[in-house]
Formats: sequence, C-alpha cells, structure tokens
Amino acid sequence: MTRDTVNREVVILKKILRRLVNARILRDNPALTVQQLAANDLSFHVITEKEEKLYLLACPQPLHDVAALMLETGMRPIEVFRLRREDVSLERSSLQITRSKTKSSIRRIHLSDKAKAILKGRIERFDGDFLFPQNDRDGAAPVKVLDVFHRQAINKLGFKFRLYDCRHTFATRALESGTDLLTLSALLGHANLKMVSRYAHPSEERKAEAIRQMQKTKPGQKQSKRAK
Repeated sequence: MTRDTVNREVVILKKILRRLVNARILRDNPALTVQQLAANDLSFHVITEKEEKLYLLACPQPLHDVAALMLETGMRPIEVFRLRREDVSLERSSLQITRSKTKSSIRRIHLSDKAKAILKGRIERFDGDFLFPQNDRDGAAPVKVLDVFHRQAINKLGFKFRLYDCRHTFATRALESGTDLLTLSALLGHANLKMVSRYAHPSEERKAEAIRQMQKTKPGQKQSKRAK
C-alpha cells in the first residue's frame, strides 16, 4: 500500500466519523488529529535501451517476462502476476485486465509483437490457469513479489531502478513516440490526466527537440531567415 493510498483512506475515515458526530452517534471524531503521511518520493528512472538489454539478460524467469511485458504494455506488476490464460486473446493481439486497483484500471491491453510472443510462449509452457505461477511452477498460485530477484539483477549490473520503473519507462517512451496524454492515460489505466503526468517523464533531449520544433513553426520565422 502506497502513502497516497493511506492518505486517501485517512480522508475517507475522517469524513465518515465527522458524519457520525454530526448525527450525534459519536461525541467526538477520534481521527480529527490524525496527520497524513508525507507525500511519496516521486523519484524515478527511465530505463535506457542499453540498460534494458543488460537487465533482461541478467533476469531469471519469471522476472524476465514480467519486466519485458511491463516495458511493452505499461502494465502494473500485480496486473502481470495475475494474468490467466483466459485473459489473453492471441488472435486479437490483446488481453483483458479483469482485476486491478481501480475501476479505470479494468481495461483491454493491446499487444506489441514482442508482448504477444512472450504470452504465447507462456500459454504453451503452462497448463494451469495462471501464466505467471510462483517460481514458474505450473499450477502454483500467481507470483506475489519479485523484489529479491530484481535486487540481485541490478546489483550485478551496477545501476539501480525499481521494477515499477518499467511502467514509467513505457509511459515516457509512448509520450516521446507521439502518443497523446488522453490515450496514454487509458493505456495505463488511469482515471484522469493528473495521474499520467506522474508516470511520463520526457527526456532532456525530447524537451530540447520540442523547443526546436516550436521555433520552426513560429510566425515570421521564415521571413527572418530570408532577411539573413
């Protein structure tokens, strides 16, 4: 559970208790003085193509396929962990998220060729319901966490990022490829554009290119060039 989630729960609890006080069911609101947690550290790392190759080579299964799918689709780790064979349609090159953290997270994921190949391999490999069973043992319950394997991989490589940064990286790459914010928000399963702004982190080169493009389209730009 993140700090943001805890803070939302505190706000809801305060509202419920306040109504009980107003209805004279309670004398005092015991949560009135409860302070919210400090905001989450929004630090992130956008994975470079070189880092991605090295990381995936260092990853054991099922971490390799989990990370690769996150980079290709922007799915949350828990969404990948819970995937069932019935959720995937190779014919339509898509999968359906049926359980997630919010209503807006219930969505269809469209698959790249790489994502489709990963899922096809897992469907062929396992007979059980879950495509990411614990320790890749067919028929086992789905993976819950992969933190130990992730730390082992990045410690070997000498650069650090969180597994969740694969989702941030997908968002950044999508934005830099020209995907609009509304579409990106839907791809990530966000309820509003405010949330997606926390996930997409344009590179310095991309921001510099944006200024260059704006300069090219400024009114009178062509005339000034002729004057020279």
